[in-house]
Amino acid sequence: MTGRRTVMVDTRLRHRERTRQESRARGTMAIWRWARWAALFLAVGWALNSVVKLVEGAQGRELWWPLLSTVIWAAVTVHGFATYRRIRTRTLPALTRRTAA
Repeated sequence: MTGRRTVMVDTRLRHRERTRQESRARGTMAIWRWARWAALFLAVGWALNSVVKLVEGAQGRELWWPLLSTVIWAAVTVHGFATYRRIRTRTLPALTRRTAA
């Protein structure tokens, strides 16, 4: 009888852990759903800012921050889109045992 009870408890614990992981994955996905677009908007904004300053004749010292910000926000954008896709196509289907939507 003890062995059967242990299996049931283990099954419940695994299910609870899978539910926690799924909940965390869905939360991360919800954050990246809008944050990736915000990061893209900021990356484009900083890139346009750099171009405008170049056209206005800005020197190299004045351009380091807009260029650095463009690179940072572009990296955040790429990371956001990749993370969102990975969670949607691999992580959630593995946790829920359903096919990717």
